Amino acid sequence: MTDEKTYESVFVARQPIFDAQNETWGYMMLFRDSADADHAEFTDNSEATMRLVANLPLCDTPENCQTRFLVHFTPEAVMRGIPHAIPWNNTVIILEESETPDEALIVALGDLMLDGYGLAVNNFEGKPGCERLAELADTLIIDVEGKSLAELEAIVARGKKSGATRMIAKKVENSLELEKVKNAGFHFFHGFFFKRPEIESGRKISSAEATRLKLFEIIEKDEPNFDALAPAIEADVAISYRLLNFLNSANFSFATKVTSIKQAVVLTGWKPIRNWLRLIILTDLTPSEKTLELAYISAHRAKLFETAALGSGYEEDSDTLFIVGLFSLLDAMLDTAMKEITSHLPVDDEVKATLCGRKTRYTPWLDLAKAIEASDWDEVGTRASALNLLPGTVAVSYQHAFTWADAFFSSKPGAN
Repeated sequence: MTDEKTYESVFVARQPIFDAQNETWGYMMLFRDSADADHAEFTDNSEATMRLVANLPLCDTPENCQTRFLVHFTPEAVMRGIPHAIPWNNTVIILEESETPDEALIVALGDLMLDGYGLAVNNFEGKPGCERLAELADTLIIDVEGKSLAELEAIVARGKKSGATRMIAKKVENSLELEKVKNAGFHFFHGFFFKRPEIESGRKISSAEATRLKLFEIIEKDEPNFDALAPAIEADVAISYRLLNFLNSANFSFATKVTSIKQAVVLTGWKPIRNWLRLIILTDLTPSEKTLELAYISAHRAKLFETAALGSGYEEDSDTLFIVGLFSLLDAMLDTAMKEITSHLPVDDEVKATLCGRKTRYTPWLDLAKAIEASDWDEVGTRASALNLLPGTVAVSYQHAFTWADAFFSSKPGAN
């Protein structure tokens, strides 16, 4: 008899992989199913399997979306055809580099690849005897931590010899490491380098950025003011277009088409429209050379905090926590010191202190988000416990935040 597992605390960390143009090429999915595991340990036709698949943070994108989802599987799971349970068009199966793979595994992989699945070999080093699996794969994932430029160049050379079409540098943590792996020949990158601001001495907020930040003053009033909000939105053509485009998307089911900003404001309600405007302004602030993933993660943090706060004893802080999450990566977006940025934000001193890295009552929430994003599951449990949040509350809020953020970003003009 096997031990029962509790799946209320299912987590799947969705970590981005970038291409050479700094655009999101795919996501590495790191699992936690209440056990200490980063693999999808599925059991065939079990309720646990269905619950786990149902809790995956799906990306609400059209069929022509080219974003890949890289998922760890064991050889046994692959041979049993479990990857077919993943409802994505662009699933890439991750297997560890190994010697003499079972012939049944090779056959199963061949069938899955014929069905459109990709194959990635994790922690590839090009070891003798491991060639067969690498020759099947179209993607190789290389752990670059602690490796010299010469070592990385040698691995890249072995990877090219195997015939792989792409190689991903894993655990790239800062701009110096990013430059090194680019020099080694990598064109795809995974890690937290994109969250690190490259602050130039004396860098100040530009006038255009300051203008965008000032728009927050209009929507951060304590009392709703619909009469002032509608003309303020109408004065900005770009924001008006995005708002109407979003409200008329499939994410809403209004009986009639929303054709005016005043109608949009009345139909949507103060709090929802204020949150969407916050996010629209934030994405407009993101410079073209920076990844939009920063705005996405900011939005996800904001909704995670707000949702978890409601019903957990933090109701009065829910709106402030939304702001903390939303603004938490502005320094990385603008490559400017957070102290300089917060001087332009209409937020209170405690929020400013939190964003600038000083310890406040909101700091544990940011620590919780960082632990989830890093798939540090032990730390997630510690942080949730410190906030008196139930694991199920965090898990459900985390999933809801994906749905909410995906709804916004999939409706943006030009989104894939």
